[in-house]
Amino acid sequence: EVAYLANLDPYMFRRQNINGQDWLSVLDAVAKAANWTPRRAASNLSGGRIRRGRGIAAGTHLSSYGAAVAEIELDTETGQITAKHMYGAIDAGQAINPGIIEDQITGQMCQAASRMLKEEVTFSATNVTSLDWNSYPVLRFGEAPEVTAISVMRQDQTSSGAGEECLAAGAAAIANAFFDATGVRMHRFPLTPPRVLAALKKA
Repeated sequence: EVAYLANLDPYMFRRQNINGQDWLSVLDAVAKAANWTPRRAASNLSGGRIRRGRGIAAGTHLSSYGAAVAEIELDTETGQITAKHMYGAIDAGQAINPGIIEDQITGQMCQAASRMLKEEVTFSATNVTSLDWNSYPVLRFGEAPEVTAISVMRQDQTSSGAGEECLAAGAAAIANAFFDATGVRMHRFPLTPPRVLAALKKA
């Protein structure tokens, strides 16, 4: 949101205001993998039923760093969002087994998409009402995004974890991609079709 108000590309805004090679290594890795072309978010809005957006975000967990880019499609008639492609990068220091780190990234990207698009604990006045997979839906295999996973190997650093770094970044990237596609900023999740349609109507 701050990058938008500053009239700057969200990736370049982060590059200009974040210090530390840890952050920059993952941001640069996902931007390069996604062929990121600088422009202000929500500056390429299109009409029509299907809208497309992209978003970028970064996060940290313990002593590791992660970043993500999300590319989404939105059906403005149904409110359905599809996470088409997600790019994730983790800097976990010295990588003993980069392949396992890439597997972790893939799982985190799919879980981020599931949480942002479907998962929600619901309540009645007295109880939790999301008790099974019908009342607490998760992303299915056919709905999973294509994932590009990058393990940023910095062999001069000590090893650290790779379990959560892209999860928050991936979720935030989807929210930013929705804003890029619509010019509408959402602050309540998941981005279910009824919630999306209500926000678009209100805008």
